[in-house]
Amino acid sequence: MQLDPTTLIVINVVNLLAMSLTLPLIMGQGLSPAARDARLSLVLNGLAWVVLIFSGFWREQWPDWVLSSIAMALLSVSNLLVFLALGDWLGPRPLGRLLRLLVLAVPVGYALSFQSYPVRVGWSNLLIAAQLAILARATLQPRNPEFGRSSWRFTMCACFSVMAVLTALRGILGAWFTELYPFFRAPTPLNLVALVAANVTLVLGNIAVLAAWREEAEHQLRTLVVTDPLTGLLNRNGWAEQAGKALRHAQRHGHPLSLLMLDLDHFKHINDTHGHEAGDVALQVFGKLLLRCLRAGDMSARLGGEEFCVLLAHADTEAAKAFDRRLRVKLAAAAPVALNFAMDFSSGHALCTDEEEALESLMARADAALYRAKHAGRGHLVSDEPPATLPPALADSELQAA
Repeated sequence: MQLDPTTLIVINVVNLLAMSLTLPLIMGQGLSPAARDARLSLVLNGLAWVVLIFSGFWREQWPDWVLSSIAMALLSVSNLLVFLALGDWLGPRPLGRLLRLLVLAVPVGYALSFQSYPVRVGWSNLLIAAQLAILARATLQPRNPEFGRSSWRFTMCACFSVMAVLTALRGILGAWFTELYPFFRAPTPLNLVALVAANVTLVLGNIAVLAAWREEAEHQLRTLVVTDPLTGLLNRNGWAEQAGKALRHAQRHGHPLSLLMLDLDHFKHINDTHGHEAGDVALQVFGKLLLRCLRAGDMSARLGGEEFCVLLAHADTEAAKAFDRRLRVKLAAAAPVALNFAMDFSSGHALCTDEEEALESLMARADAALYRAKHAGRGHLVSDEPPATLPPALADSELQAA
C-alpha cells in the first residue's frame, strides 16, 4: 500500500474537524474551564492543519508566509490550552513560563525566517517539539491525590512524547539535512511516520481527554456528596468517612487526637435580626476561618445548621485550647468587617486516649462538653477529659484497701 502525505494530512484534518464538531454534542454545555480548554485546543489544532493545507497552494509566496505563520500560532496556542487544562485538572504544572515563551517565539521566529527554509523549519519544529515535551512532563505527578489516578495521563504522556521526538527529528532534518525533508508534504519515510503517528495520537489523545473529563465529572459528583455547598467544608457524610479514618490512624500509631464541637452563639437571633442571607454569610465567614486555622492533617465539617466539628491531629488538650483561642481572635477581627456585627461561638472538646473508642463516642463526649459550655454562659471552651486509668497494681491495692 502506497502512503501519500497529502492523503494522510487530509485524513488528519477530517478526523480533527469531525471530533471538533462531535465533542460539543458529547460533552454538552456547562463544562469546567479545563474541559473547555481541552475542547478548544482540538478545534484550534484542526484549524491549524486546514490553514497549512491552504498555504501549500501558494508555496514560497506571500500567502504561504501569512497562512503558515498563522498555522504555527494556532498549533502553539492549542498546546498552551492543553497545558492550562492539565493545570486545572492536576494542579499547577512546571515550566509554564517557558511554554508561554515558546508559544510566542514559534510564529514570530517562523515569520521572520520564512525566506530561509532550513531556519524556519528547524525553528518551528524544534520549538514545537519542546512544547510537546513540556506537555508530556505536565501529565506527570498530579498535585491532587484524588484526581488523575486513571490511565488517561499516561496515554497523553505517550502521545506527546512520541510526537515530540518525531517533530524534533523533522526539525533536525529540515535544518541540517534539507535534502531528506525538502518540503512539508515530502514523501520521506520520517514524514510519513510522523503523519501516521499524528493520526494515531489524535485519536488516542481525544480518548484521553474524554477519560479525563469523565474522571473530572466523577470527582465533582463525589465532592458534592461529601461537601457542604455553603461553606465548602465537609458535610456529615464526608466527615464520617474521613474523620473515622483519621481516628483509626491516630489510635493505631498512638498519636493524641482532639475533637472539637463548635456552635455559633445566638445564631437564631442573627437570622431574625439581620435576615437569613446575613446568616448564610456568617456561616461562610466562619467556615473560611476554620479552614485558615487548620494544619495539614486536620479537618473540619459543618454537621448542620450552625454546628461545626473539627478534628485536630497530633493535638492534646492544650493544643486544642490554642486552636480555640486562635479561631476566636480571627473571628473577632473578621466578623465586624464582613457582617457589621460581632459573632462568637461555644465549643466542646474531647481528647481521644482510648485505642478502642469509636468516632461516635468521641463526638458524644465533645457534644456533652459543648452543652455545658452553652449552659455556662456561651462564648468559651469546655473540655471533657476522660477519667484517668489507674495502673493495674495500684487499682488492686485500692480494691483490697476498700
